[in-house]
Amino acid sequence: MTELLRALKVRDIILFNVVAIVGIRWISIAASTGPSSISLWILALILFFLPQAVAVIYLNKKHPVEGGVYEWAKIEFGDFHGFVAGWCYWANNLVYYPSLLISVAAIAAFIVPGSSWLASDKIFIAVVSLVILWVAIGFNVVGVKIGKWVQNAGAIGTFGPILILAVLAAIIVHLGKSATHFTLTDILPTKFDYGTVSFWSSMCFALAGLELAAVMSGEIVDAGRTIQKATYISGIAIVAVYLIGTVSLLIGLAPKDVNIVTGLVDSIHALELKTGLNYLSNLSAFLITIAGIGGAGAWLAGSARILFVTGIDNFLPKAFGKIHPKWKTPHVALLFQGAIATLFLLMSFIGASAEEAYLVLVDATIIVYFIPYIYIFLAAIRIFRRETGTSGSGALALRVAASVVGEVTTIAAIVLTLFPPEAGGNPFVFLAKTLGGSFLFVAVGVAIFWYAKRRNPGSGTPSDGGLLSENGVPS
Repeated sequence: MTELLRALKVRDIILFNVVAIVGIRWISIAASTGPSSISLWILALILFFLPQAVAVIYLNKKHPVEGGVYEWAKIEFGDFHGFVAGWCYWANNLVYYPSLLISVAAIAAFIVPGSSWLASDKIFIAVVSLVILWVAIGFNVVGVKIGKWVQNAGAIGTFGPILILAVLAAIIVHLGKSATHFTLTDILPTKFDYGTVSFWSSMCFALAGLELAAVMSGEIVDAGRTIQKATYISGIAIVAVYLIGTVSLLIGLAPKDVNIVTGLVDSIHALELKTGLNYLSNLSAFLITIAGIGGAGAWLAGSARILFVTGIDNFLPKAFGKIHPKWKTPHVALLFQGAIATLFLLMSFIGASAEEAYLVLVDATIIVYFIPYIYIFLAAIRIFRRETGTSGSGALALRVAASVVGEVTTIAAIVLTLFPPEAGGNPFVFLAKTLGGSFLFVAVGVAIFWYAKRRNPGSGTPSDGGLLSENGVPS
């Protein structure tokens, strides 16, 4: 069997994490809530991002194998739980791609001065979205050495607008025209009502995604050490981007003036007018588009590996487990991923009924999104408890505590998703769509699992968890 190519190094994983996790839109959303968002970012860092980092680092050190969360859950809890974790991780991305691609395509309309009207043109958005999707797929199919540059370039595109925003903020501070004051009273939330807690929960999951790179561990050089080092460095970079971006935007604009619909590009344009500089919003639109292509490439590449490893384990068609003899990538899984993403993208455009169905799917995958994190934190807790005595009791207790905090945060986020995000929504209809749709998604996965087990009782590999060896082949 052709081996996977181990070509991803520390720098690649740092940039991969940045482009996969940082969502530029979250900066505008956070700034629109005012300076209290700064303390909420810090709280999300402590209660979710750090626990996530601890869990991912130690799970990957223990099980540095292709498949990541799928393999971790399978090794620790068995085939069924592994498949459910992997299925939910893959399924929730089906509706993520369209929203990401559509937003990137809309921002691309601002690259050329005077062409912003294209942002409301459905044909333009659809064509650009499909081009971005298949460019990202194509680069990832022809080899990880080439595909990684899509993600690397995307990370650079992520840093660019934040640097521009920071420079504009510095100029405004120098001119003595800061739009926001940053006293301790302003930074701390004035109340902890449902809206504040729900928004904070969303901020936690704006920081989710450190586990994505581990799904490609079979293609990472010395995966255990590489992911550990990359997680430390990228974690600092990700938090810095969110905090610097939010503070800079608040310096330039009052919260009420931040447009969360048109996002960072429109905000940078407003700051251009304040400082007398030109074309920075167009440059930012170009950089954010590059970042969007990289983000799409990262999530497409990562989630396709779930299809790949489940194909190897015979839970899904064996074709998904094939590796291209020349490019050494799971090309069948990647191409199928592209085809499914295209279908869901078109659903969001073709006809009112299809668009409505897509919006129902968005609600339905809210809970599905969080299920893999339940497994990640539970698996980490299990490993730490099992290894009692092999580490210092203080360090072990901190790791267990961090994983418990992450688990509680994840469960709290699931509970919060059961209520309408906006006042005035019918809570019973929303609850029915969310629970019913989520149950349907999971039920489909369970049905596929049991069908595979009945058809082939040898599906899965209980003895070694379906591991891929250091050479990248099934052990």
